[in-house]
Amino acid sequence: METDGQYVSFEWIGEKNYLGEIISRNSKRTRGANFTSADAAVMFTHANGQRQIVLIEWKYTESYGGTFLKVAKSGKDRTTIYAHLYNRVDCPLNKTLLLNFDDLFYEPFDQLMRQQFLANEMEKARELGADIASVLHIAPAHNSAFRRITSPALRPFGESVIDVWKKLVRTPDRFTSVSTEQLFSKLPIERLGLTKWWEYVSTRYAWLNDGTP
Repeated sequence: METDGQYVSFEWIGEKNYLGEIISRNSKRTRGANFTSADAAVMFTHANGQRQIVLIEWKYTESYGGTFLKVAKSGKDRTTIYAHLYNRVDCPLNKTLLLNFDDLFYEPFDQLMRQQFLANEMEKARELGADIASVLHIAPAHNSAFRRITSPALRPFGESVIDVWKKLVRTPDRFTSVSTEQLFSKLPIERLGLTKWWEYVSTRYAWLNDGTP
């Protein structure tokens, strides 16, 4: 995506350390480990000329317990790393619904928070010329375990993790969620020449044929 003529990158962490995450002694950030990253990022231009980057997080069999992640294994209070983003006037989260910043430090809310912060900072910096930066979350509707709300204080706000997160994001179109089933059911398989691939995938993962939201 950062190369002319290319529109997708994997394990995207942003061009800069927008979140102020701790960098090791070699002063290098790594994709996919130790830093907030998205599974992929795509960039495209709207018909009106606006350029948008979408950070994509793709789940499959993930499920999460109720482990409180405020304190890292190193003993570092992780709220101090991200507090400057949370406390800003332009924070992308609706803080009127949150009793405490600590309530976000349960997976997957911790990850969603960091990715939303990353998208917000990328948009403000107009990274790669983008006018808009947003987050797209993809997960199987059949993975009911992922829906469980792990943060006790956030349980009153919805029936699932995604229900809650949609309420917490201040600008609705900066976060989108789609089920894997819905996403695959909308692909123009024949036009893209993916018929053989689809036969294989839909046989191995039969639940993809169910477009249940």
